[in-house]
Amino acid sequence: MYIKFTYWIKDKSFKKIQKKLEEKNISLREAKKAICVPLSAKIPYGFVAPAAWSKFDLCRRQLSWYGASKFAGQTLLVSEKPLSEAGLDLKPETIIKKVKFKPQVLPGKDHEKLEKMSESKTFQSACIPAFLDISTMDKDLQARWLKVMGIRGTTYDKLFVEQCANHANFIAPEYYLKTGDDIAPYSIGKTNKVCSACLQFFNIIGSDFKNKYVVPCPGAALFAGMSVNKYYHVQSEQKADKKRQKGDRFIFS
Repeated sequence: MYIKFTYWIKDKSFKKIQKKLEEKNISLREAKKAICVPLSAKIPYGFVAPAAWSKFDLCRRQLSWYGASKFAGQTLLVSEKPLSEAGLDLKPETIIKKVKFKPQVLPGKDHEKLEKMSESKTFQSACIPAFLDISTMDKDLQARWLKVMGIRGTTYDKLFVEQCANHANFIAPEYYLKTGDDIAPYSIGKTNKVCSACLQFFNIIGSDFKNKYVVPCPGAALFAGMSVNKYYHVQSEQKADKKRQKGDRFIFS
């Protein structure tokens, strides 16, 4: 069964934790490029140093969210077992499990709906300006990306709207599973239509929700071997902070 535990650790504490793990013959593999590498089932223990989030050209724009998040400057540690089993008094930020889940409702090809979600005030105010700036992205690279992903009949600009809408659904959910008095937002596109799913896996986006269902992005499928178009349950200790509720829609601030 696929399972991962993720932890955000401050720099001073990380070196001490790394030493304690080494004393128990547990070595950490560093992700030097793609930060999703530690999510691989083949890597029992891995970590992502703060500098790595801006090193990988392919994901630098997308990962600008990290530098503006509450985790900025912290090291990410990902393990196949809870660190409590290694004698460390640490609670995971998220627990990631592969599950059988199929949403009942999706926007599909409703571009007007997707555009509305991506342009919502809630998403735009929460979004990192650098993430929205795709004007500097080479047009040939955009075309090659669409080809590699097998996406035809659209432009990168339209694909980007879908990517933004997907992130928006973890900030101000339009599509979600009801779980008692709470809700669990989920990815609204297939792997080739979502972007930087690591932001949900590691709670940079969507930390208001105790439960999320996330489809891996192309990078997570390529570099970490996560299953294409399959959902992963992301459980967090965080609880949704319901500020306002209107009808059947939950709005968070």
